[in-house]
Amino acid sequence: MKEDFFFKRKVEILVGGKYFILKKIGEGSFTQIYEGVDIFDNSKVAVKLEHNSIKYPQLIFESQLLNSLKGIGIPKIYWAGRSGEYNVMVMELLGSNLEELFQNYNKKFSLKTVLMLAEQIIDRIHHFHKNKYIHRDIKPQNFVIGRNDNEHIIYLVDFGLAKKYIEEYTNFHIPLRQGIKLTGTIRFASCNAMNKKELSRRDDMESIGYMLIYLLKGQLPWQGLKIKQKNEKYEKIREMKIDLDINKLCEGIPEEFGAYIKMVRKLEFEEEPEYAKYINLFDELFKKKEFIKDYAYDWVSEEDKKRQKNIKFKESRMYNNFDIYNKIDDDSSEKQDENKENDDNKDDKDKTKNKNEENTKKDNCQIY
Repeated sequence: MKEDFFFKRKVEILVGGKYFILKKIGEGSFTQIYEGVDIFDNSKVAVKLEHNSIKYPQLIFESQLLNSLKGIGIPKIYWAGRSGEYNVMVMELLGSNLEELFQNYNKKFSLKTVLMLAEQIIDRIHHFHKNKYIHRDIKPQNFVIGRNDNEHIIYLVDFGLAKKYIEEYTNFHIPLRQGIKLTGTIRFASCNAMNKKELSRRDDMESIGYMLIYLLKGQLPWQGLKIKQKNEKYEKIREMKIDLDINKLCEGIPEEFGAYIKMVRKLEFEEEPEYAKYINLFDELFKKKEFIKDYAYDWVSEEDKKRQKNIKFKESRMYNNFDIYNKIDDDSSEKQDENKENDDNKDDKDKTKNKNEENTKKDNCQIY
């Protein structure tokens, strides 16, 4: 990326009329991210830059998309526009991404942490899908923790490869196409993506499954293949993903992860994923393990963990679709109560029937 306009000149750079650029904190394929500051209230922001010479600029589209999304775990946009040779987006400053935390924490997360992440990650993608978009690049780098009071919230970022799966004018689902170029990151790409098929909601969900297994086990079977030729490596990974038994993929971890992969792989191209069902699957495992949902992730310091013990998190403030997920539990409880009531009624009927039979027997004895 060209940097001469901003960073080879020894001048302070102001964008959007009020944001100074301070220091570089990250980069993507065609963008660079800097920490900035609002000159009026001294609050920290993130400034994302994209040189306007690139063939397919995405930053303005991304800012418009973020403004339309708005929700828990979606970064806030403060300003977007052009400054000199660059497209610029000023947004909420966030913390580290999951890949950075993963690399710094022995390249493996605990089951408790992965389960707490799973629920929020599925919620973020559910919220994204509800707005008629698919992400198409699910990976740990694109999930970031918040800062300060929001450090327990997981944010979804980087929408450069996002696409509408509902056509704007017809309101129909996009058609299934074959032989298209792979979109996303090979490590976490779905089987359909590897087979060069058009992506839909099901593929985001499958990629989430691979990402969770990666964070829990520390690696995926198709990592580290010693094949130099790019095409050969791609084909080998494709074969491994399709042919590898799911039980083998999930060996050594709870069976719920394999169950999740099986469920999302069965989804049809246009089918809506059962988000509440998936969250409930991991939530039931969380309860079975008797974990406490304190949001004290593996990377949280012992001092912060002690501080968090006194905080009562309101879960509804961490999920965009909290009521929907709760409804599944309510329905289950109602069903259990209904079944219990039916069982009780059945017991009463059986008791009455037995009593009648006894009386009949007595009557018969008396007759004879």
